[in-house]
Amino acid sequence: MNRKQKVSIERIEKEMDAGKEVIDEYFDVAHPRVGQPRTVHRIRKTNLDLTEEMLRELDELADSLNVSRQAVIKVILRQALDQHRLAQQRNVTAQKDR
Repeated sequence: MNRKQKVSIERIEKEMDAGKEVIDEYFDVAHPRVGQPRTVHRIRKTNLDLTEEMLRELDELADSLNVSRQAVIKVILRQALDQHRLAQQRNVTAQKDR
């Protein structure tokens, strides 16, 4: 089997933007492989009670971004959790420096 060279997605995108045909050069269409995502996260459903005002704001944001309300909620929650984790790490570091 003829193995194709490894290349970054950024390089492929640049070449495609320049009009270059990249399928034959970077992809083995005769032997396609379908892989699993690098991480598999189990999805669990939850209920969330929100005020009508919050729902309205979420819907306005979702409409302006042309995405679902659920997508907006997930992004906002991810950002908040990341910020919280970073703040905790800074506190731990600050306490160690004392």
